[in-house]
Amino acid sequence: MNSNYIAVYLHIPFCVKRCLYCDYVSTTDFSLKEEYFNALYKEIALKGEKLKDRKVRTVYFGGGTPSFVEEEFILQTFRTLQGHMDLSNLEEFTIEVNPESVDEKKVQLYKEIGINRISIGFQSTSDKILKTVGRAHDFNKGLKSYELLASFYDNINVDFILGLPYENFETVNSNLEFIEKMKPSHISYYLLDSSHNTPLKHFLEIKEMKLPEDDLVDELLDYIYDQLEKLEYNRYEISSWSLPNKECIHNQFYWYNLDYVGFGVSAGGHINNERYVNTSDVKAYITKLNDDELPYDTKNVNDEFTELLETLFMSLRLTRGITYDSLVKRFSKSLVDSVLNQTKNNLDGYISIDDSIKLTTKGLNFSRYVFEKLLEISSI
Repeated sequence: MNSNYIAVYLHIPFCVKRCLYCDYVSTTDFSLKEEYFNALYKEIALKGEKLKDRKVRTVYFGGGTPSFVEEEFILQTFRTLQGHMDLSNLEEFTIEVNPESVDEKKVQLYKEIGINRISIGFQSTSDKILKTVGRAHDFNKGLKSYELLASFYDNINVDFILGLPYENFETVNSNLEFIEKMKPSHISYYLLDSSHNTPLKHFLEIKEMKLPEDDLVDELLDYIYDQLEKLEYNRYEISSWSLPNKECIHNQFYWYNLDYVGFGVSAGGHINNERYVNTSDVKAYITKLNDDELPYDTKNVNDEFTELLETLFMSLRLTRGITYDSLVKRFSKSLVDSVLNQTKNNLDGYISIDDSIKLTTKGLNFSRYVFEKLLEISSI
């Protein structure tokens, strides 16, 4: 990717309710909405002016649930961004929506301001699973919302989560039947991580809920991989499948450890070797920006070793990995060779190191182990 390109992420934290499994920063306090967006506009102005020489290639509205807020807030956020950053080369413009909060008026506005990619949070087609984990929609509503989106867009991502309570072959087959019938251009199929501090974790601990057995989840994963391949989806990242030429460009800025700027509560950014994360407290975010202070929680400058390790760590999520030549162009050859030699010794059989550095099939199946071992690598 052109080094002058940059990606933009905007976090809209508002949700009508919190799902039991969710550990993202969100709030159901809509009384903060106007104050929050005013703070967001200010952050865009403060950071955006310093990045006017960078050409924005992708914009991504995430959350939370951006479709829960009135479309006027999305429009004003876009206009503010337009006024402070160079959007002349914008190629991909995504917004996340939930089935119960999307309607034709909103979708029409999204289309008018140039949004060309939609990500809809299904999570499951099983009404029993959806109700159990606190989703605000049922499958019928999800289907109608998808059909509405498909009447405006041909680039739609659908999110699913594997491993929620009551998951089995029947529920997974239902998800796959939906995919086969609707043929969305992109699928994100995440494996539930129950280790985060969420209401679901609490219910599991007090034994009011139960997750499917690990062996069953492993079988279901293999089945999903096989079926999506038969449906001609290409698995290009650990949790991402796409039809030809429909890979998510925005996420590749993260996976290749390229430059991106994050606006909003809890949003992170990576500019040159500097990495930051904004505060996760919505009220603190508003207060800091009201005082003309950037709302950082953490901010640091990476040394070359940390940058290389982060680049390797993230790019291994991609099934094609990253080329040796591209690493040597960004980092010193001696450092790259040292890190790759340690990687080969620590993860033989899990990582293929040739012209391209990528996970083997075994590495993809045990990616968490791989990433844990990568953190043990030391600098020269």
